[in-house]
Amino acid sequence: MARSYYYDTGESKKGPVSGNDLVQLRAAGQIGEDTWVRKADSSTWRRLADVDLREEEEQEANPSLWRLFARAFGWRTLALFIAVMVVIIALAIGVLSFAWPIILVLILVWALQRISRD
Repeated sequence: MARSYYYDTGESKKGPVSGNDLVQLRAAGQIGEDTWVRKADSSTWRRLADVDLREEEEQEANPSLWRLFARAFGWRTLALFIAVMVVIIALAIGVLSFAWPIILVLILVWALQRISRD
């Protein structure tokens, strides 16, 4: 979904429109570089000349993997998943750090048995 913008014609504020719509309005001469524009989710107005619509549309068209997960599952679910994975990894490291001497002895006993059979 493309990012939405509002623009100020001087007489009224219009929108929401997509970044592509702003590019088309500028090309048609209906708005200019001095037109004030803001993102729909922002309260900061900027001149159209200061807004790089190509970069913003590219980010929206090709989102990062984290943004895709967040869209699919929501930020809270994503944060909960990461927290659970950190706990599981920490527990696994804790168990392995305690059990590695036992595992090593078992491997050595097994290897000695294999050697003694030959």
